[in-house]
Amino acid sequence: MKKWLILVVAFWGSTLGCFAQSQNSIKLVNAVQEFTQLMIHPDEAQLKKITHKKLSYGHSSGRQEDQNTFISSLMTGKSDFVTINLNEQSYDVVDDIGIARHILVAETNDNGVPGNVKIGVLMIWRDTGESWKLLARQAYKVPQ
Repeated sequence: MKKWLILVVAFWGSTLGCFAQSQNSIKLVNAVQEFTQLMIHPDEAQLKKITHKKLSYGHSSGRQEDQNTFISSLMTGKSDFVTINLNEQSYDVVDDIGIARHILVAETNDNGVPGNVKIGVLMIWRDTGESWKLLARQAYKVPQ
């Protein structure tokens, strides 16, 4: 009976750990989805809330932006996403760090010039306890 009780307690503990991990992963996926919508429909206050103050935002061209420059680019239309589809998504959570990868396929209108983009993206998120915040993002070119 004692062995059975130990087994049940061990299983219950591992299930709770998996449940917490799963809940955190779901919150990360939701944060990426919210961020994607904010790139299409930028809102300065919401972008500031979902990004870390030390944001490092890398474009596939090599251009780097901090939080203020990134938000300004979206608000002024320098970067303008009309549509965004995320393909080949993967997510992993390690402690308070979230790693999101995907292929971003989008219609753009940067500075009023229509275009299309297909890039790979690696995002690093940090769980603040209240929400996930985007800490770093690096885009890279993929074969067309």
